Amino acid sequence: MSETFPRWGLPDVNFVETDPDKIKASIINRYETASGRSLAMGDPVRQFLLTIASEIIQLRQVFNHGAQQNLLSYAQNQYLDALGVFLDCGRQPASHAVTEFQFTLSQALASAFVIPTGFQVTNGDVTFETISQTTIAAGSLQATAQAQCLEAGTVGNGYLAGQISTIVSPLAFLATAVNTSESSGGSDEEDDESYAERLRLRPNSFSVAGPEKAYIFHTFSVSSAIIDVAIDSPTPGVVNVYTLLTGGELPKAAFLNEVENYLASEEVRPLTDEVHALAPTASSYSVNVDYYVLNSDAVKLDSIKAAVQAAVNDYVAWQQSKIGRDINPDELIKRVRDAGAGRVVHSTLTPVFKTLTKSEVAQCSSVTVTFKGLEDG
Repeated sequence: MSETFPRWGLPDVNFVETDPDKIKASIINRYETASGRSLAMGDPVRQFLLTIASEIIQLRQVFNHGAQQNLLSYAQNQYLDALGVFLDCGRQPASHAVTEFQFTLSQALASAFVIPTGFQVTNGDVTFETISQTTIAAGSLQATAQAQCLEAGTVGNGYLAGQISTIVSPLAFLATAVNTSESSGGSDEEDDESYAERLRLRPNSFSVAGPEKAYIFHTFSVSSAIIDVAIDSPTPGVVNVYTLLTGGELPKAAFLNEVENYLASEEVRPLTDEVHALAPTASSYSVNVDYYVLNSDAVKLDSIKAAVQAAVNDYVAWQQSKIGRDINPDELIKRVRDAGAGRVVHSTLTPVFKTLTKSEVAQCSSVTVTFKGLEDG
């Protein structure tokens, strides 16, 4: 989805006049004042002046756009990167999906068994490698370790527990290696919209007292896969950090460990804070929409049906894209009506309104959309 500029609903900022009609009128009016004669629509002088005006209009638009790129509310691409340098906050590169592996020996050993950093396990499509050295203690058979996908981006996401289990370079006595959690957290390079929002939060990180927005900034800096962050402090000194991933996905244990380790850094966490990275609690709901279309729109019925289905899908995505966002059926009705439905049947509509806490996120369990027929308005 394309961004709207200026960002965050701020007012427009124009450094020069760029309205073509005003520029043309200004040039012609100034000539007529200086020459003392009026220019008819077909006057060659008028046509010549309009040619000059078109050049001036283009130059002004280029100048105005270039000047706007110095503002965070407008900056894009390399101009946004340049503002990031000014704030000492670079764009996040593509991140690697992470998961947790369980390693099992064929027999207990009298001495510790070491699995080196970078030990690889694959399923033929993707390969994961351990992030740090892992030790299976003497007399033990198993140990767990975090691993990340070799390839950055979303390619490593969504592999369920048990789907990655082929050891690339076998070790004596190591019988099996298998992922115990779904892989998640991989993302593409941070886009302009997310990066600009993080730059807007950046000044809050300069505080050493651990304010809420500082924690939000630092958490967003862990991975571009994070689309929302919520902070809660149930007791003094305890900070709970809730994260939500692309598509409304709840973070898995391996990703939460990555977040917690990042926030535990002495450069991030105030000395007296106890920080916990947690997944939001899923608040389940279902969608049922029964709707009618007006007879006057019968010729557009197929396109309206498709638009209504798309509107419902967009609603589900919107509902689960922010932690603490109340489950709101009014938003669903608005979207369905805007898509072309003449009437939504309120008596059968779900969900019902539900207030969520700052640690909850809506998660849709099922969607049913039914066209009930045509009716007069």
